[in-house]
Amino acid sequence: MKQRFLYIIVLLMASCLGLRAQDDGRPGAVQDTVFTIPDYNAELPSGADILKQDIDVKPVKKYHSTHMIGVRYGVNLATAQFSPDVLPGYVWCLNNYGIVYTYYNNLWDMLDNFGTQAIVRLNREGFTAEYVPDMKYTVAEAELMANFRFNMKPFRLFISGGPYAGYRLDNDREGDDKWLRYDNRFDYGLVFGGGVGIMFGPMEFHLETNYKWGLSSYYHTFYYSDEYWLFAYPRIFMFSGTLYFKF
Repeated sequence: MKQRFLYIIVLLMASCLGLRAQDDGRPGAVQDTVFTIPDYNAELPSGADILKQDIDVKPVKKYHSTHMIGVRYGVNLATAQFSPDVLPGYVWCLNNYGIVYTYYNNLWDMLDNFGTQAIVRLNREGFTAEYVPDMKYTVAEAELMANFRFNMKPFRLFISGGPYAGYRLDNDREGDDKWLRYDNRFDYGLVFGGGVGIMFGPMEFHLETNYKWGLSSYYHTFYYSDEYWLFAYPRIFMFSGTLYFKF
């Protein structure tokens, strides 16, 4: 009986020693009667600790819109596309004047490569042909152009394009018969091209080459007769220089 009592006491003491051995003494450890569960959340930094750290935040780059107004002078190398073909040739036309407004805007304060141009000008154009009398016209035009630019200070490269509309004011005919019944005085079409600019202070100077693709014939279709139609669409290379003032 005494031996059984001693065996029970020894077994209880052995069990207590085994439970004591499970305490690993690490801070933050959660004790269990079977195994130890480390409290990993206690080792992570708190929100206040993160805010105390020095974080290098770069400022967001801001792009500013640019407004420019300028005066333009240019020369034109002009011809016309005829149908049926009458073997047209090119003529040089001087004294082309215009006023240009350009607005370079930014998109979402991230991109400043895009812009819009509004142009009003007095244009000289015409053609020479073998079977049709040579002719030059004075045309009042308005253009609305989309513009894409790429800056490499102090230079600026750009391309542009858009529609135009115009009205033919004058021609080279003499006398009272300036405009005949088969003349078409309204003009419209597309203009596209590009160029290079140089920036200096509040001023800019642009050299530009554009191509005018007219969609309105110089003549109504019954130039010869009601049976044989004639079309003559403007095709013009325009070389110009523009002096801008930025504001």
